[in-house]
Amino acid sequence: MNPIATMSEMKQPTSPREAIDAVRAQVQVVATQTLPLAQCHGRVLAQAIHADRDSPALDVSAMDGFAVCMRDLSVMESENGLPVYAIVGDGDVDSGGTPKSKSEAIIGHAPVAMRVGHAVRIVTGAPIPIGADVVVRHEDVVATNGGVRLMMQASNIKSGANIRRRGENAQCGHEITRVGVVIGAAIIGALASFGVSQVVVHKRVRVALVTTGDELVDAQEQAQAWQVRDSNGPVLESLLGAHAWIEIVSRTHARDNANELAATLTNAMEAADAVILTGGVSMGHKDFVPHVVTELGARTIFHKLPQRPGRPMLAAVRPAVGATTPRMILGLPGNPVSVMVTARRLGIEMLGVLAGVGAGHFAAHAREVSNPDNATLPLWWHRLVGERVNANGNSELYLLSSKGSGDIAAAASSVGFVEVPPDQHTTGAHNFYAWMH
Repeated sequence: MNPIATMSEMKQPTSPREAIDAVRAQVQVVATQTLPLAQCHGRVLAQAIHADRDSPALDVSAMDGFAVCMRDLSVMESENGLPVYAIVGDGDVDSGGTPKSKSEAIIGHAPVAMRVGHAVRIVTGAPIPIGADVVVRHEDVVATNGGVRLMMQASNIKSGANIRRRGENAQCGHEITRVGVVIGAAIIGALASFGVSQVVVHKRVRVALVTTGDELVDAQEQAQAWQVRDSNGPVLESLLGAHAWIEIVSRTHARDNANELAATLTNAMEAADAVILTGGVSMGHKDFVPHVVTELGARTIFHKLPQRPGRPMLAAVRPAVGATTPRMILGLPGNPVSVMVTARRLGIEMLGVLAGVGAGHFAAHAREVSNPDNATLPLWWHRLVGERVNANGNSELYLLSSKGSGDIAAAASSVGFVEVPPDQHTTGAHNFYAWMH
């Protein structure tokens, strides 16, 4: 982690990417722990994994068929074909689990020696008999009296056909997975294949949520016309809770009172690596978040970004206090669409920095909208989009009409948003951020 600088010492970010990078430069990754493989799905890998042996570990068949010596292919092509002398496959074992005879080779057992002038029946994944040069597919032969005959020209079969060579996937010592990947099914399979049963991962990032505002009431309450049911807390629980490397440790509410907010934020920082607040971050006379954050010893990395929605967003870091590690503080605007957009576009990736997630994990995909318009803004514009199937049967995004950052009804119809750079139209491809990431 770099030494914390003051806002005046740092270049103020002018884009979401610069904002994320500014945070990256001022925080540190959480510690690690070792977990059983079965508990690692969705966690962030903290160790590079290397192959503990060649993959495959020996030459194996890539097809069901017959192992043959190249010099016997011409005989196999003749009318009488080649006799079949051994079976390589499941089930050909005695009660002790060993091959029934020395001439038989079984999948899961050591390879047998090849007999010249014969073909060996083999299944996919079985060891290639010693001396065999090629595997002929079942589809390319026909059964004869006690043997098999090749139904294609032997000259069309190349040495090594249908054989997976030792180490062709990966050689012993090769890096299989890098640090910072989020562990999914494919990584789980690789870890198991290379003998990693105990995995070093980063600890989950503990996040405390704080909603602010005198107007907020819980969703189950009967709200008066001047009150607002809190959607921000549930939205953040949904967006963040979808990631196994995030742990939401608390969700509290603070009224528009500086002392109450300070006490709530202090308690939140005791138990969490990061605190996300909603509301109270703009320029109103009751927007206490920027002041309270500073009073509690945190240094602001940025406050306000040229983006819509979400311009008032704030990011700060409180340095380590005693045995307590640094704490990241994100102040999001209070309007619900602003919360959704800033949490999805910036908050999750910033938390990913703490979690040790590789930056490439958050790369967006550029997509076009089917109904571009000529509207532009001198800001980074996050525009809500829906998704539908067009007349050609293809999925397409389309711009939604929205009344602003308080229009939660429009957001309910959206699947995410496209990010339009300053002074650009929506024509062409732009980065798309789905709510379900």
